[in-house]
Amino acid sequence: MRQITGKLKQAQRQSGIGAKPNFWRRMNGLQTHIVHDTAHQILAFAQKHSADVIVMEFLGKMRLPKGTWGAKRLRAKLQFWAKRCIQTKVTEMAHFLGMRVSMVNPANTSALAFDGSGFVQRNTKRDVAVFATGKTYHADLNASYNIGARYVLRTIQKATSEKMWLSLEAKDPSLAKRTYWTLASLIRVQQALSLQS
Repeated sequence: MRQITGKLKQAQRQSGIGAKPNFWRRMNGLQTHIVHDTAHQILAFAQKHSADVIVMEFLGKMRLPKGTWGAKRLRAKLQFWAKRCIQTKVTEMAHFLGMRVSMVNPANTSALAFDGSGFVQRNTKRDVAVFATGKTYHADLNASYNIGARYVLRTIQKATSEKMWLSLEAKDPSLAKRTYWTLASLIRVQQALSLQS
C-alpha cells in the first residue's frame, strides 16, 4: 500500500492530473483484500478458541495527526478506513456465526501499562512500550490486555450492586474513571470481590 500511494503521488506530480484511476483501482483492491483477510483471520481465531464475544475499540471520527499532508495524509486516511471496514466486516461475520461484538472506549488503552505502573513511553518505530518499571512489551499486546480487561470490568460492574461498586472505588480510586481501567484494575477488583464473598 505504501508503494502504491507513493507511486500515485509521484505520477500526480509529473503529469499534473489529480485523477489516476488505475492507481485508485489497485489501492481499493488491495484494501478490500486486507479487510477480508484480516476479518477472516480474526473470526478463525475466535472460533478456534470458542469465543462468545469479540471485543474491539470503538473508532469514532477520524482524527488526522497535525502536520500531515500529501502521501502521509492519504496513508492515514486509508489506514483509518481499513480499520472501520474491518470492524464492520467482523461484526457482520460474527453475528452470522452467533457471536457477539462489544466495543470499549479506546482512550488510554495503549498509553497505560497493563500492570498498573502508569503511562508508558512509546517507541513508534518498533511498536514497543516501555513501562515506568523498565519492562518492555509490544504496544499492541499491552493494549489488547487493557481492552479485554475493560470489557470484563464493565460486565462485573453491571453485575455488582451500586453500593458494592462504590466501596470498591473507595479502596481503588482509579476505578472511578473507565479510561484508567487496566488489567491490574481487573485483578484488584477480582481479589476484592473474592475477599468479600
